[in-house]
Order: sequence, then C-alpha cells, then structure tokens
Amino acid sequence: MNKKLIALALAALPVAHAMADVTIYGTIEADMESSKTYANGVKDANGKPKAVTHIDDTGSLIGFKGTEDLGNGLKAIWQVEQSLSIDGTTKPANASNSSNTFATRDSFVGLQGAFGKVRIGNLSSFLNSDAGAPDAWIYGNGVNGLSYSSINQLDGRYANSIRYDIPEFVAGLSGAVQYGVDEKSATNKQNVLTVGASYTNSGYFGTFGYQRFANNFDGNKTGNYWRLEGGYNANNILAAAYFGKSNLSTSTDTTLSSFTALTGDLKKKEAGLTLGYTIGAITPKFSYGRVWGASVEGADVKGHLNQYVLGADYALSKRTTAYASYGYVQNAYIANAATGEKYANEHTVAVGVQHKF
Repeated sequence: MNKKLIALALAALPVAHAMADVTIYGTIEADMESSKTYANGVKDANGKPKAVTHIDDTGSLIGFKGTEDLGNGLKAIWQVEQSLSIDGTTKPANASNSSNTFATRDSFVGLQGAFGKVRIGNLSSFLNSDAGAPDAWIYGNGVNGLSYSSINQLDGRYANSIRYDIPEFVAGLSGAVQYGVDEKSATNKQNVLTVGASYTNSGYFGTFGYQRFANNFDGNKTGNYWRLEGGYNANNILAAAYFGKSNLSTSTDTTLSSFTALTGDLKKKEAGLTLGYTIGAITPKFSYGRVWGASVEGADVKGHLNQYVLGADYALSKRTTAYASYGYVQNAYIANAATGEKYANEHTVAVGVQHKF
C-alpha cells in the first residue's frame, strides 16, 4: 500500500513542476454606501437623484499568470484575468464582467526579451495600466472617487488588440503603443490606437497618454482624448495632478450622459489634483476634479462640474485595507436654459474593505 502511495507521489512530481511557474492572484473588495447620484438611476418625480443604500463589489478579480524561459533572454508570458461580483449582483451591461465571457480583464499571450514586450489579447491601454495616480480611491458607482474624470470614464482595455512595450532604455522610462482591431461593427473600421509614455525619478513622475478611435461619430469622424499627469509619490507623500481634453461621441464618452439627453460629438476639458500622506497605518487623502468647456455638436453646454473627495485608508496588513470616503459633486450644468435651473448636486459616503492575495 505504501509503495503505491510513493509511486503516485513520484508520478505527480512532473505535474507539480509544470505548474510551478503559474501564479494565482486577485483582489476581493466591497463597500457599503449611501449615495445620491445620477449614476444610480433612482430619481424622483422631477428627475432629480434620490438617496439609496448599496452594498457593491468595487472591483474584485481573480487572475492566473505565468512565464516560461525560452533561453537567450527570451520568455513566453501569459495571463488570464476575470472580474468578479462578490455582492451577488449582475453588473451593468457596460461592465467588464457583464457577459458570460471568461477573461474579461487583461488576458494575453506574448513574448518578452531585450527588445521589450509584445502581447496579444484583451489588453489595457497605457493610460489604464500605467497611469491614473490622481484617482487613488476604491469605489463603485458612487462619486467617492474621481468618477467624472477620464481616468474613470474613458481609460479601459480593448479586445482583439496587440500591444508593444518598449524596453527600459533609460532608467525610469516606460512606454507602449497598442492597436485594437474592430471585429464588431458593420464597417469593421472602428479601430483603436493608443500610445503612452511615463518617466519616474526619485519619486517624481510624469505621464502622457493619447487614444484615437476611428469612425467614432458622424459616420466616419475620428475621436480622441489625451491626458497629462504629474506629481510625486514617495516618502509617504502622494501629490498628483492631471489635465486633459477629449473629442468623442457621447456613446463613448459618457461623462454627461447620466444626467443629460445630449447626443453627438462631445468636446470637454478636465483637470484635478489629489493629495495624500501616510501616517503609520492611516493614509488620509483629498481630491478635487473639474470638468468644463463642454460642447455637443459645436453648441456650448452651459456650466461645469466640481468634484470633491475626502477620505482615508487604514492598512490592517500588507494585503488588507479598510477605508472610508465621502464624495460631493457640485453640478453647475444648466438643466433648463430658459430658467437657468441647474442639475442636482450628488454625494456618496462609503465604508469598505479590500483584500489582495
């Protein structure tokens, strides 16, 4: 009997060796929030948002990744990553895990070497994977983060794409170019091109990213947006600012769609700032974001948005964080041009927990 057990154990060794380079990782996170926002979709008889209580998954995921050494400095790399909904609620139709498709997040196969890194699959743009420092918040559908910024609204990942990351020719310098092939539209020409670069030195950083969407509106016009970020993130200090512009269809840039019925070519500007300081296990933070200069089909959209977020993270361990945050949006866009009536302001208060494994 013991000999059979030993034989089985020995037979299993090659399998164990083959699996040794596979890493399982993930994040489990959720919050409880009281929120009065247009994004919740709950409105009163006058179309103003009503306060509701939510328990939301704020970004849980599970992933599998690995590498194989091919010799001469060349490696095969792969990853499969999937969104989760631990609150048991079906995600909205535009969420990354709304369908039955597996690998809804960054999933790819590729090669890495002295030439850099090439991946093919479902891949984040450079702005989504390597930028976004100003939006240092954990949140779901509320406004307790920079929810009206392009960091939240536009940065994303693109299926059927290939991405090339440059090698680090200069210490601290990174960059990438990505091309996503359209396989869904009737014209098969709504392709996506993204480029980006970042430089870090002694905690200081600067990042720029640009995305181009072919045939984005009016049948054949190209849409685009870009964002510049900069700041300092070291020695327990976070100071990060951003500025950007966008020119996209309202079906792509949904910043204003939750509270207006405007459709067409949307142009706008955005800027913001986040400050944080870690004291022991606690990191208090503050963010300010602004959206202004909006026009749809060349007609000015009167008003602007100011967003304020205040909160703190508490590190229970290296992998577990508890947090509390409050977000307030001063919505100064005009709902009725004749009367000057403005859209309603929004707010969210939330407490939650995030665990990484």
